[in-house]
Amino acid sequence: MHSLRTVVPRISLALCLPLVACNDSSGNGSETDPGTTAGSVSNSDPTGVTPTMAGPTTADTPTTSASTLGTDTATGTETSPDPTAATDPTATDPTAATDSTDGSVSDTTATQGTMGTDTGDGVLDINPKDITLEIIDGVIVTQAYTATYNGVDVTPNVAWSYNKPEIGEIQLNAEFMPTGNFGGTGQLKATYQAAEAETNVSVKIIKKIDPGGVEPGWGNPVGPDPSMTIVYPYNETVFPLKVAAPVVQWNNVQNGDQYKLHISEQFYDYTIYFSTNTPARHLIDAAEWIAISESGQGAQSDPINFELQRKSGNNVYESVKQTWRMAQARLPGRVYYWELPGNCGGNANGRVLSIKPSEAQANEFFQPGFCWGCHTVSRDGRTVATVADNGNSPFPAFTIDVSVDPAVQGSIAPQPGRGGTFSAFNHDGTKLLLSNNAWNNANTSVLQILDAMNGQVLNPNVLQAGCGEPAWSPDGTKIAATCGYTNGGWTFDASNADLVVADVNPDGLTVSNQKTIVPKGVEAGRPAYPNFSPGNEWLVFGRPTSGARSTGNGKLYLVGVEGNDLVTLDKASSDNKSFNPTFAPLRAGGYFWVVFMSRRDYGNTLVGANRQQLWMTAINDPPNAGGDPSNPPFYVRGQEDCALSENAYFAPDPCIEEPNKPCESGIDCCSGHCIQMGELKVCGEKGACSEAGNACESDADCCDPGTPCIDGYCEQVFPQ
Repeated sequence: MHSLRTVVPRISLALCLPLVACNDSSGNGSETDPGTTAGSVSNSDPTGVTPTMAGPTTADTPTTSASTLGTDTATGTETSPDPTAATDPTATDPTAATDSTDGSVSDTTATQGTMGTDTGDGVLDINPKDITLEIIDGVIVTQAYTATYNGVDVTPNVAWSYNKPEIGEIQLNAEFMPTGNFGGTGQLKATYQAAEAETNVSVKIIKKIDPGGVEPGWGNPVGPDPSMTIVYPYNETVFPLKVAAPVVQWNNVQNGDQYKLHISEQFYDYTIYFSTNTPARHLIDAAEWIAISESGQGAQSDPINFELQRKSGNNVYESVKQTWRMAQARLPGRVYYWELPGNCGGNANGRVLSIKPSEAQANEFFQPGFCWGCHTVSRDGRTVATVADNGNSPFPAFTIDVSVDPAVQGSIAPQPGRGGTFSAFNHDGTKLLLSNNAWNNANTSVLQILDAMNGQVLNPNVLQAGCGEPAWSPDGTKIAATCGYTNGGWTFDASNADLVVADVNPDGLTVSNQKTIVPKGVEAGRPAYPNFSPGNEWLVFGRPTSGARSTGNGKLYLVGVEGNDLVTLDKASSDNKSFNPTFAPLRAGGYFWVVFMSRRDYGNTLVGANRQQLWMTAINDPPNAGGDPSNPPFYVRGQEDCALSENAYFAPDPCIEEPNKPCESGIDCCSGHCIQMGELKVCGEKGACSEAGNACESDADCCDPGTPCIDGYCEQVFPQ
């Protein structure tokens, strides 16, 4: 969402493997001293070989400006008196596009998309119309504008505004100046008395980086590349805004080969020349990745064209090409995941870490002094519920308050006799649905509801014996679980289970209308670890072949909460080694987002390791009727490649309680409202209606009819 910057004349923006003495995912491991804790988290990318980073400043964590974060500026609007006498009401177009820097401005007046508004008193007209300014290698190009009212020049007396301040701004002298940071299209608006006129102003960024001066000797291609293959990212991957830049990886090349990497879309064109050795990798510059991302106009309508061309010896080969897609919305929140770092040179203690997909750095936010995992997170992102492997069975449950930094133990402390292995919070975080599974009672395990404030058992048996792996819908009206375990042992070793859903009664403690929506059936494996979509209408789940563990084969699935439209997420789980999916807290840019774990190779960085790592996929919204709605996944950077990453759970960041603190959108604020305050967006209270990105209960709450209420927030409809 963007606000207008107006210029006025001077006169007037779960799921985890068993904690069996901190075992690895296969259940094999050694006991560790409960008093020891895991080592510090490395901020290294799992590459083994440092990716090439030729060109301007490159950082692992993208740096962003205020405009990058979606913070726009706005000022008041005034108009000045009409200095003109009555004139002929017929508007004229006395000017054409002005080429201010010889070839850097293109005039597209043949397809004028905007016109003046006839108020009955006269017509206001802007010239030139619908132009594109090209910024080549950082040279800023400006464009002067004129406004006429009934054919008379009133430029000095017009109030101007441009709705994309990250792209450029209109200055007091009616000259448009691009920032040079992002490309794209915005609307230039002129207001004079009661008359208004608009036109599009576009900016295209063209940048070439050649630190080694190799371009002059590049030459023409001799033919297709005989061997080079890109192994990461995948073709047709969909990324959200602000995700950490990918490390491009390719095989079947030689040391010292030279490369031309070309990324282009409608309003951004980026080329870099470099050389690297094998294994061949290139980390796209963080600032360039942000600029490319923010300059996109739609995941489908404006794809990212990726080309990698190789020169080996004296032979220049044709480019190897891919298409990537950039959803035009950020993905709020962070992923909490259970890590087993035993292969990283430290002890084998399990621990829970968090990672923001935009930062590519894991965070060890709490150290209880013993192995812990099998966690979940409240819907507001303020409380983590987990269990302790401290010698008791079932593992004692406890909570962590992550709304403060550093995090502290929450209201529930580890206590023998009050435990389980998996849990789920209700919609407002006041109740916890807990599986009391111990190591020998899968067939008698029950789901209990606990008071999340003190651990008191409010309902000792919610469904029936033999149930586990619970989920609670975001609106609090449904629960899901896997039920029908026939043997003792851990629930995650049970080979028989059905996916069931039940309605939560108005008391919030009991359920009714329980039904099986996905039976175990005759397919390999069984349903495992369901998770609700942010709008409550879908469930994702895995179907592992080794109980619910991630050691065998596994695919991901999507199904409606009534058992309708069951579909395999083949594109996301094409490796057949994918498990434990969970939805992001909000859909973004026209997609649901699902984080899951996979034992697939990560490019040429993790090859044949068979080691669980976190990946993320975009799910088309709405899901394709009868077809696979998933897309090829991308790797979540910042994990320790030597460790196992398990039990990913996506949650929002803890909301901001204090008013007037900077924010990007309503989910950042406990009030649910992030409002414009001068040149900043800050947490505040709802006005007469809810702006785009802010909390709502129905479409009627949203100020703009074009921003429907989706997942509890007025969602801007992003271009596709």
